Amino acid sequence: MEFRYGVESDAPLLADINRQLIEDEWDGGGMSLERLEARMRRWLAEGDYKAVLFLEDGETVAYSLVSIEDDSAFIRHFFVLHAHRGKGVGSRAMEILLREIVPPAARITLDVLASNQGGHQFWRSVGFTDYAIRMERLPAAG
Repeated sequence: MEFRYGVESDAPLLADINRQLIEDEWDGGGMSLERLEARMRRWLAEGDYKAVLFLEDGETVAYSLVSIEDDSAFIRHFFVLHAHRGKGVGSRAMEILLREIVPPAARITLDVLASNQGGHQFWRSVGFTDYAIRMERLPAAG
């Protein structure tokens, strides 16, 4: 596996991957592809996040969006494309992220939806532990 940083011209691809991530986690809905692309372009231009594309045989198999400081990092997105799941792609991509992208002394945090049991298992398998529970109260329907 190899990686490359996403650039502005990757915004349509990154937006589509972000759409797939949202559909997996929230049963569809959310922002339009156009809004996702505009948001991705803004993130890349402002430099708050690095988009990382993980490739095997020249094909994008996974993606991450990470904010990196000297002593901390926040993984905003991490997504293995559907056709490549169950083949160790996520673990290999995390090895690269931890070895080559995030500084070794950085404390890394991320959010996982409470309903995403597969995500909980994955993150624990690559060394993450529970830290906090973020709770929400949704507005009343109607």
